[in-house]
Amino acid sequence: MDGTFSQIMQKQISHFRHRLANANSLLHLSALGVLSGFCCALVMLAFRFAIETPSALWLPGNNPENFEALPAWLHFVLPIAGALMIGLLLKPLLTADTRTGVPHVITHLHAHHGHMPTKNALVQFFGGALAFATGQSGGREGPAIHLGAAANSLLGQKLLLPNNSIRTLVGCGAAAAIAASFNTPIAGVIFAMEVIMMEYTVTGFIPVMLAAITGTAVSRAVYGSEVIFTIPPIEMASLLELPFIAFLGLVIGACAALFMGILKAALRLSAQPVLNRMLLAGLLTGSCAFLVPEIMGIGYDSLNAALSNQLSISLLLALIAAKIIATAASTGLGMPIGLIGPNLLIGACIGSALSGLSVYLFPELTSHRSFYVLLGMGAMMGAVLNAPLAALMTLLELSNNTAMIFPGMLAITIATLTNSEIFKQYSAHQTILKHLKQTLPTDPVSLALQRTGVASVMQRSITTTAEQVSVEDVHQLIAGNYDWYIIGTDSNSNLQLINKEDLRGPLETTLIDTTVTVVDLLEIASHSYPIAELHIQATLREALTTMDANNVDALYISGPYPDNGIVTRSDIERYYHTPQ
Repeated sequence: MDGTFSQIMQKQISHFRHRLANANSLLHLSALGVLSGFCCALVMLAFRFAIETPSALWLPGNNPENFEALPAWLHFVLPIAGALMIGLLLKPLLTADTRTGVPHVITHLHAHHGHMPTKNALVQFFGGALAFATGQSGGREGPAIHLGAAANSLLGQKLLLPNNSIRTLVGCGAAAAIAASFNTPIAGVIFAMEVIMMEYTVTGFIPVMLAAITGTAVSRAVYGSEVIFTIPPIEMASLLELPFIAFLGLVIGACAALFMGILKAALRLSAQPVLNRMLLAGLLTGSCAFLVPEIMGIGYDSLNAALSNQLSISLLLALIAAKIIATAASTGLGMPIGLIGPNLLIGACIGSALSGLSVYLFPELTSHRSFYVLLGMGAMMGAVLNAPLAALMTLLELSNNTAMIFPGMLAITIATLTNSEIFKQYSAHQTILKHLKQTLPTDPVSLALQRTGVASVMQRSITTTAEQVSVEDVHQLIAGNYDWYIIGTDSNSNLQLINKEDLRGPLETTLIDTTVTVVDLLEIASHSYPIAELHIQATLREALTTMDANNVDALYISGPYPDNGIVTRSDIERYYHTPQ
């Protein structure tokens, strides 16, 4: 009974895997999206607990962001001490094992088929928690995206799912992480599609949306519908503000370009020992924090202060400069922190500072100060990430006000264009990938082929056999009525493929001679093809790459699934040119 149940379960799991290999298997991918959103939410809860609990135990007022209340000397010493501990933690590791954050996720999604290593995830979890506990100037969103994507990737690898579905799991993890961090499910979905997956498809949207919904639901079940930022009801006072909103976009685009310049300068030191880089990051952060302690930590308390007009113009300007320097330099030097939250704060401070100028110049036309703070947040996020749509959705969900869409579109578009076209800067993540010389296959053909697993198109009417077989085995081969024969050579190092049309006739002719006892299949076949072997989890893009690398036109697909098969170059071309 137990054996029968086990066989049934194995058959169902195998069927599920094969269905996931098909890019259009929406129902199965949707189930995977719900599961991945739940797993990601659990990881996010653990990471948030690891960040907030230690800080709340020792910071004044048990407030995990109350670094400002510490003595002035700790503002300088604490980030350096934390950087030293992180440097010592990372020193024994290889450089590749210390890569973290969104660039790491993008690289492994597009260049490694979604397979993310465990070691980097552990570095992100413990290194990130230590960084935030010691007041490093960073955000938790980047680490959350890495951890959510890694958790789902490891889940897919453990279940031996096809690589195309593991890629979807990574996107689901990124969406659920953003959704759970900000309580913004729509922004999470758009960010995952726009920045991580770099494509928009229905079969991609649905599971990612379900993951974001699930992640948000679990987060709200634990923390309630908490409001991260306190935002009053606001809207644009007059259309005459549009030129000033465009000016705001220009200023923020220039600040985003400055952020990129500092980031690139820090990236030039990436060949230095990790301990030296961490200490330099800690020294820069500590120096900035000694002058402007508000830059320490995630900075949501300072952002709320900007929204409620509690920061003076001199503090706003100092906070902008110090936050740009500390965050950009720390990110470029490899500190395991994120940059979304800090750039929201930078944009908020710019918006708040410029709103004071607007009040002075046009007092009767100017909207509420929070209006410009919100526009600054969205514009800076859009420009630094080169993700205007994700920034706009974040703006919409944080404000819960559709009146922000029209002015938000203008500010975000101008800021993004200013950064990319006037100052010729890439996004922060693209800048890091460019420095690492990562060329990612994100062209439309590659993305289309990565959405489908080889198991969905392979031909299964095959059999494997030795090169030399007995007459009895020949009769069995003929009776099997297979389309393809996989021939193992004597060395077992190469495989040959024979089509039934190239073997059936010669076999029947050979059997007429009654003196023949052993038949050499490669010798009698009219034609054979050299082939390479590929794991059944692979995508069609992996198959095409393997064919090109081995100079063959067909692959033997093998692995832990019950059935194996053959994929030919013509199978892939036929799939690509068939309307899906």
